[in-house]
Amino acid sequence: MDQQSLEPAPLNTSTDTPMEPEVVEAVAADPLQSLRAELAQLNARGTSGAGWFFWIAALSMINSVILLSGGDTHFVVGLGVTLIADVVASGIADQNPEIGTVAKGIAFGFDLFVAGIVCLFGWLSRRPVLPIFVLGMILYLFDGLIYVLAGEWMSVGFHAFVLLGMWNGFNAYRQMRAMKATLEEQLAVGFAPAV
Repeated sequence: MDQQSLEPAPLNTSTDTPMEPEVVEAVAADPLQSLRAELAQLNARGTSGAGWFFWIAALSMINSVILLSGGDTHFVVGLGVTLIADVVASGIADQNPEIGTVAKGIAFGFDLFVAGIVCLFGWLSRRPVLPIFVLGMILYLFDGLIYVLAGEWMSVGFHAFVLLGMWNGFNAYRQMRAMKATLEEQLAVGFAPAV
């Protein structure tokens, strides 16, 4: 038996399962390949986590269109703050039909503004601007408290699920940034991985 046959196969850090033979050969051919693969995987996880901001904005706008046009259903992932604006505007429209269109127009404008801010959080989080990512998660947490007060437990549960997805994305970006900083430090002192 030779030395290589005694060594375990490299593990894929995302699932702790052995890598495919083609991947092992690629890593052996290029020592930096595993580092590149890990950075790409972290970036994909971060992008996925930040993508929740876009889903929240889109589904909140769909909720607004449904509620302001007379529907009574909504997606659980939507924002509580836009839901409040839409319910208040619909209530005003029901009690005062002469100003109902204006009230709904104002609510829809508010909803567009909020959705735009949420999309901006998503865009900046994908850059990744980590403080903005954290601020967006905190604001979404507070938005979830609106559903807690209303007793909308499905929406509370989905807010928790989305926050977990966002946290995973944020954490991946944080790990990626730490790896890049370590590499920059090593390059600054003259360390270069053996090729």
